[in-house]
Amino acid sequence: MDSSAPTAEASPRLVVVYGHRSLDAMQIREAGRGWCDLIWLVDGKDPSAAAVLPLLRRFGVVVDALGGSAKDAAEALRVHSPDGLTTFYDTGMEHIAAIAAELGLAFHSQATARALEDKLHQREALLAAGLPTPGTVSLPPDADRAMVEQLGSAISYPAVLKPRRASGSWYTFKVASVEDLGERWEELMAGEPEAMIVEEYLSDGPAMPLGFEAGYVSVETVAVAGQMTHLAITGRFPLVFPFRETGFFIPATLAPEQAAEVVNLASQTLRGLGVKTGAAHTEIKFTADGPRVIEVNGRIGGGVPEMLRLATGLDIVQLTMRAALGWPTEIHELPATSGIAYRFFYQPPSSARRLTAIDGLDELKAQPGVESIFMHYPPGTDIDAAHGTRTYVFAIVGSAADYAGVLAIDEFLRTGVTAVYDHA
Repeated sequence: MDSSAPTAEASPRLVVVYGHRSLDAMQIREAGRGWCDLIWLVDGKDPSAAAVLPLLRRFGVVVDALGGSAKDAAEALRVHSPDGLTTFYDTGMEHIAAIAAELGLAFHSQATARALEDKLHQREALLAAGLPTPGTVSLPPDADRAMVEQLGSAISYPAVLKPRRASGSWYTFKVASVEDLGERWEELMAGEPEAMIVEEYLSDGPAMPLGFEAGYVSVETVAVAGQMTHLAITGRFPLVFPFRETGFFIPATLAPEQAAEVVNLASQTLRGLGVKTGAAHTEIKFTADGPRVIEVNGRIGGGVPEMLRLATGLDIVQLTMRAALGWPTEIHELPATSGIAYRFFYQPPSSARRLTAIDGLDELKAQPGVESIFMHYPPGTDIDAAHGTRTYVFAIVGSAADYAGVLAIDEFLRTGVTAVYDHA
């Protein structure tokens, strides 16, 4: 543990939990530059944290206590007199809630943290709050096929099989029947079993306003002392098999009455889960029966900071950090946008097992509005579509004056970029 104390005594001291799949450390540091002192809470045995420890120490105090008990972690933090605590990823949220409770800092309750991290508890909490939820069954990791089919017979099909604790459509599959569920379960159990749920598939609804969009959106929210500030509604491009995301854009193509409906549902959902402080990413699908919640993440959505900055000029990372200190956002309605901000994921075919070559990225970077390209899987990298959205080869971020400009980039990805794969 680095025991040096922050130098700016007048600045608030914010604990940032850092680990696997957190936002980039530099992104967090930039959001806090000049107004708060950072206390990085890490587990030194986590390779994601260990790899950047020298960088973290440059920009704040590092407390290596996340891997211990909540009481011990709180004691290690208490000597630095923290004023707030936040996290930018899902893993271990119950443990983080226990640490915050020991310190008396605003964060999720244990029950809320559990519901945000565990999809079964989330469905149960939403049902208890009176919100419509699909039929859901828990599948223990040691269940055999016969037990899974017996448990799965309690719901209607088609359905979706997914891990209880995961994000980004990790090992998420649509199953057509209880027999299909059993077959898929046998395939998964050949690997490393984990607790999963199977829930009724939310029906597909009417066509979206412009026709090119997927039938669901997400609402990006920052909560302070129970007050919800909705910062954007993010639209989506269609998924590819099995449930991999291909792109997002802000703002979504919703009519005002649709926007009001999903924002209201997001507020009801977060209150039903007991969310009072921090960021939330609420996915909502337009079904034949109206908008329904797909799931809620107790963090900033992937790609949202970049898109929100381009579309509105707002820094959701900084707003989340300020919320942890109890500072209101002073934003009272969905912020106005300037143009359309987007993030695309270039997804390989589901049969791909290794990327061997890619061409066209220089030409893509030269397209109007493209701000950055991030290479996720360089040539030579193994690929597995079961890993969900994170299977993407590269991502791009940019902006356009209108949706036609966004669609032009989508078309270039289809025709101007070529990739070669080894297949299964």
